[in-house]
Amino acid sequence: MLRASKIPSLTLSSLHQRLDCVSMSGFEVAGIVLGSIPIVVSALQCYMNGLGTLQNFRSYKRILKSLILTLKTEHVNLQNICEKLLIGIAPQTRIEEMIRDPFGDLWREEEIFNKLRLRLWSSLQVFDDRVQDMREAIEEMMEKLNVGTDGKAEWTESSSIKKQFKRATFILQKSNHEEALTRIRDGVSALQRLAVLNTDLESQRKSRSQGRLNKLVNGMLSGIYQALRSTMTCKCSGLHDVGLRLTPPSRTVVPEDEDEDIIKELQFRLAVSYLTTSQANTSKQWNEILLKSKEDSKKSTVSFTAQSTSTSRKTVGFAVPSTTSSTNSPQSQTVIIESALSNLTLNTLRTISEPVCSKHISNLCEAMQTMGKRKQGERWGHIQHCYMTETKMYDVYTLECLGSCDEWSLVPLKQVLQDPALLYGDKLRLAWMIACGVLQMQGTPWVADIPRSEDIFIAQKGGVRQFQHVFVLRHFPEYPRVNASVSPTNPFMLYLGILLIELILGQSIATLDAPQTQTLESGLPRHILDYEAANKLLGRVMMTGGSGYYNAVERCLRSDMQIDTSGNSCCFQGDVISGVLDPLEQDLRRLVA
Repeated sequence: MLRASKIPSLTLSSLHQRLDCVSMSGFEVAGIVLGSIPIVVSALQCYMNGLGTLQNFRSYKRILKSLILTLKTEHVNLQNICEKLLIGIAPQTRIEEMIRDPFGDLWREEEIFNKLRLRLWSSLQVFDDRVQDMREAIEEMMEKLNVGTDGKAEWTESSSIKKQFKRATFILQKSNHEEALTRIRDGVSALQRLAVLNTDLESQRKSRSQGRLNKLVNGMLSGIYQALRSTMTCKCSGLHDVGLRLTPPSRTVVPEDEDEDIIKELQFRLAVSYLTTSQANTSKQWNEILLKSKEDSKKSTVSFTAQSTSTSRKTVGFAVPSTTSSTNSPQSQTVIIESALSNLTLNTLRTISEPVCSKHISNLCEAMQTMGKRKQGERWGHIQHCYMTETKMYDVYTLECLGSCDEWSLVPLKQVLQDPALLYGDKLRLAWMIACGVLQMQGTPWVADIPRSEDIFIAQKGGVRQFQHVFVLRHFPEYPRVNASVSPTNPFMLYLGILLIELILGQSIATLDAPQTQTLESGLPRHILDYEAANKLLGRVMMTGGSGYYNAVERCLRSDMQIDTSGNSCCFQGDVISGVLDPLEQDLRRLVA
């Protein structure tokens, strides 16, 4: 027997097992089809080679040549479609590897699939149905050609064909494969149109997706804050610091996604401080917890991970010059774009399921004292707050005991700006993460009306600043706030732009432009003075940060500082989000390339 084709790292037998046992995405099936067509072509070529010595079968060689040419053409077309869909989603090196190995693991990467969902938008199901139909057509051809599960074409030698003349005649009739070929051609043609049209519309859809996601995250963060207020009313001698870790919004939201399902997937890391008293002294300790919307099902499952970044991640990685120590020796560090639906993007250690009946944590301060006795990843209750007639509940999971304030602490970004260890790669990543997080939180108690560098914090562990761990900080119990006077002016975006300027230039705006602001007319509103100062620094931003960084800052400064008539904040406006985040993300990708 002659081998039809060698399948990279996967036999047809194991492939069939995967198709039967695993729920596969349409894109993974597209890879299966892409890899299966050459197998059919090889089988046909084997038949043609075997017919060369048989006079009676020479007329069938023309039929085989036509079948082979048709399949090769559709294979090239499908290859082009896959490349078209992957451009901008996966690095060029990965695209080449995926085309070279259509049965490989890259076709199953969650990050690639999520971005493909955004690109295909509401036509994802049509895409899935088309490639599934093509796969079935390919399987029918393989069955008729007697291609076994080992990837070999059976009885293709001339002597075998001669012995089974009638069966070979039936197999090699073109009409016997015409229906399958038509389905493959129609499928490829339909996928080609889907790829072109959806790719052209992706940027506008991405804006809407980000705006919708931000609105859901924003609402949940507001609810979590109110729940913390309700549960942290202790009479401790000092306030509790609660740090919310910022996470980029890379969760793909498409029209078919229900808000309730998206909210169930959202989860947030919080670092919470508390006081421990011993005979010697009283010390401040930090614990890390995870909050997510309370499960309604009978079982609650959460996947959690350790802090170490040495384990593998299912995320987009950017290798940039960076360092995580306070020394001046640069190292190679991977910039990670994490998923917004999960701050837990590291390698999963363990999954714990608990009955849905969990206790209400009425005093989080007391609960912190016993957290060290619990298993990592264990759900130990929920916090809640009541709004009108509705009660919002959030499950609390144990993550890690971070240690004392000497071992782990939060350092204001303002103190980090001039740190020589903060290299360009770190600044670019920080700018992207801060912009993502601040836009998500705008209008919630987690972020001030005017975001400043002293409101953003960097984790410091064992004296080493962890630039990839960014937080905003609040204190509980919360003292009553004085309501700011209502103004039609909304300088939020202006001060986000100024924060980005300070980060890339390594100094505060006051230090950067102190002499120039003195020449402006006195009595002008503060935000006008700051706008003028920031505007004069755009040239330096371009030289230091690059074109993408410049475009992001300029978009912040040029954004309309008036609240729209519906009262919506800019964090829900997809065009504003994309105008700021996309240039920063593109700069990160270019840095890797």
